[in-house]
Amino acid sequence: MKKYFNSKNLVIFIVAFFLLLHYYIRTYNYPNWENVLGWDILSYYLYLPFTFIYHDPGMVNQLVIEKIFEQYHPSGTFYQAFKLPNGNWVPMYTIGFAILFAPFFFIAHLWASISGNWPADGFSYPYQFCIGNGVMIYIIAGIFILRKVLLHFFTDRITSLVLILLLLGTNYFLEAADDACMPHAMLFTAYALVLWLTIKWHEKPTLKTACWLGFILGFSILARGSEIVMLIIPVLWNIHNRESFFVKMKLLAENKLQILIALACFFIVPVLQMIYWKLITGSFIFHSYQNTEGFDWNGQHIMKVLFSYKKSWFLYTPMIILPIIGIFYMRKMAKPIFPSIGLFFLVNFYLIASWAAWWQGGSFGMRYFVESYAVMAIPFGFFIQKVSEQKFLLKGFIGLIAGFFLFLNLFQSWQFERWMIDGYAMTKAYYWRIFLKTNATAEDRKLLEVDRMGFQAEETFTNQDDYLRRAIGFYNFDDLNSTVVDVSFTDTLIALSKPNSCRLTKDRIYSPTFRMPFETITSKEHAWIRVSFDYFANDSIKEAQPSLVIHFDHNNRYSYKYKGWDIEKSSYRNNEWNHFSVDYLTPYPLSTDDILQVYIYLRGKQDFNFDNLKIEAFERKW
Repeated sequence: MKKYFNSKNLVIFIVAFFLLLHYYIRTYNYPNWENVLGWDILSYYLYLPFTFIYHDPGMVNQLVIEKIFEQYHPSGTFYQAFKLPNGNWVPMYTIGFAILFAPFFFIAHLWASISGNWPADGFSYPYQFCIGNGVMIYIIAGIFILRKVLLHFFTDRITSLVLILLLLGTNYFLEAADDACMPHAMLFTAYALVLWLTIKWHEKPTLKTACWLGFILGFSILARGSEIVMLIIPVLWNIHNRESFFVKMKLLAENKLQILIALACFFIVPVLQMIYWKLITGSFIFHSYQNTEGFDWNGQHIMKVLFSYKKSWFLYTPMIILPIIGIFYMRKMAKPIFPSIGLFFLVNFYLIASWAAWWQGGSFGMRYFVESYAVMAIPFGFFIQKVSEQKFLLKGFIGLIAGFFLFLNLFQSWQFERWMIDGYAMTKAYYWRIFLKTNATAEDRKLLEVDRMGFQAEETFTNQDDYLRRAIGFYNFDDLNSTVVDVSFTDTLIALSKPNSCRLTKDRIYSPTFRMPFETITSKEHAWIRVSFDYFANDSIKEAQPSLVIHFDHNNRYSYKYKGWDIEKSSYRNNEWNHFSVDYLTPYPLSTDDILQVYIYLRGKQDFNFDNLKIEAFERKW
């Protein structure tokens, strides 16, 4: 029987399990495979239908977008692309994954066109089904390639253990089986390929291997710019001291023609992107990933990335602790590749931990790390090899820990699929309330973060009794010594609370701005903000077009949770003072020192008077 228990058969079993689970989850969660191409995936995919079906790569005809959103509801808003001054629209993400989707897109288009049962519009059932299942080919390939990488270093037994614990014991499991169209599990395959091609080229340099390595590197970095850290692996491979550095330089010099051709292959996909940008934007180089949170390089998110109950690496994927320990063992056990693996881990971790919205996305755990698990498989193998050399009791103890981590990942993945573990709103109290439970009651769910209304545009504050109320700002524009009130804004002719009101004109379209750090507003993860004021309405208010704006500012460079209310569109009594009030739910802060900003501005050309601006904060009692 032993001949049947090997890494090859194990991989076949895992692949079959992943395929069955993928089909079940997708069918269970998405009847008729609807919305497989929604949300962020839509931005990767837009290139295909608008180029090959609508012959409108610039997405100028927004009626098509409106029809797609009306019929298929791919997301709450069309955030996946933005409009250029020339009238074209450009996707937020680059062309890389559209290339991977392309074979299945063309199969689906042929199916839809011939059958006549579904519209050949790029979003009907054949497209969702073919692409949603087709990407599993890339994911399956990555598992087989990783096995080859591991067998280069380890025995078949250690390879089998790494595959079981890594593929089933981390959040790669759900990314591959459920979120297959997202980039992370597919990029896992790219990393496995880079490792295998790097090993092969350093053992026996060939032009074919060099070309494929250059192409995969270029494709991956274009697909997601953060994957530039991938370059560390082949560049530093086998460099661990002065002598090995000169050996590597000699190897490169002897194969310089291969290196030059590999560089040409590296730029194949980026050149395709540049041609697209030139046609659509007028420039070969274009920053498509605009208006994003950006990075905070001061390390403020590191502990949250590792230990936060909201979403963290060690809490929701504790198995990863074992290969991290394995990196330290590599210093002696695998000296030639220790610098490349170790530096890759450090740089990749710091990059991901520096992203301001480190918790982003409704995933199980920190999905941004998933692609790097292919690299982490190597130190995982050295960890297991080191443990195998220890005494029986220690081996048994570590085996029990690894087994528990495996069970915990599978069980919590099951909880996540049944919405017990929330991809957005986990808290410490709720985590431990549902720990190892099979259902969550309504009472349990009260311990979650506030429901931020999902992806709805409107927010309604309905449970005011659960909150403590306090005023954090009040301005009647009468105290001219206030640092907030500028005397040039005051008006004595029209005022509700005498003697002054605030008057906005075409020369002063912005009111004084109320500013307060999030940490001053609340110590909790959210608060409700109520902004109210009185305003004078007359016949000119529709020409004045005043708007109330509330948003948060991060590091004086990024505004988020921006909401505006057009006051002239509200109900009002003409030639009288009217009252205006809105509620605003604070976002989960990128940083607790981010600044709440509240102000009124004119979009039109007529004057506008308002008075008694009041800002209140409602903080949850528990």
